[in-house]
Amino acid sequence: MPRLTRVVVLPVLRRHWALHAKRCPGAAPEKRNALERTYDAFVETAAKQWARLQDAPRHSPKDYARRTIQTILDASRDPDEQFLVELGGGPHPARIEVRFPARLDERLVRRRLAKLAAARKNEHLWRSRAWLATAPVLAPLVATPITKWPIVYAFWRWQENARARRGAAFLETAPITFVADPSLDALPNEPLDARSAESAVEGAGAVVAHKRRWLRRNGRDLGGTDDDDLAYG
Repeated sequence: MPRLTRVVVLPVLRRHWALHAKRCPGAAPEKRNALERTYDAFVETAAKQWARLQDAPRHSPKDYARRTIQTILDASRDPDEQFLVELGGGPHPARIEVRFPARLDERLVRRRLAKLAAARKNEHLWRSRAWLATAPVLAPLVATPITKWPIVYAFWRWQENARARRGAAFLETAPITFVADPSLDALPNEPLDARSAESAVEGAGAVVAHKRRWLRRNGRDLGGTDDDDLAYG
């Protein structure tokens, strides 16, 4: 079965969109090298620990730890990078299906995705190289009792930027089908909330929540606080 990745365009506030990428079942498993398997194991462990933090009672030490980590993660990557990382996290898709609200002009959707791919491909290439260049500087920490978190963070940022570059390249080269989806017009907008997005598209709640936090930190008024979105990670 051809490898299909579905991308859903979710307008959050006026011209600001959240982009949700999901690989559809049926593709053959991707072959992973030793480094990629190590990274996958790290991500799996981190996801389990994160889930435990999300279950912590409000205002508990674990809850404050989760908020602090979320702030660091949000500062590390913007929502478009997160989308490209998801797109570039597996094998090259045989095709991409982009679903968008029918009220949007297809030409606008095409143009914005093309601009995103062109702008980010080289940016994430140089970022990944910059993070890789920190390896000789951080390597001595392995032999010391000093915390190893700088090494873990640098490794994560290197992998994330490498995957985002792949995602941008995929977005440029994979055949894309654009589908106007009237059901997406029923979603509330101005602004779209994470709960409604999750109800309509599985997995989209976290993407919209990240976009809302990013918009709020950049001075956009969405009402409420980050607490409204933190439940979706």
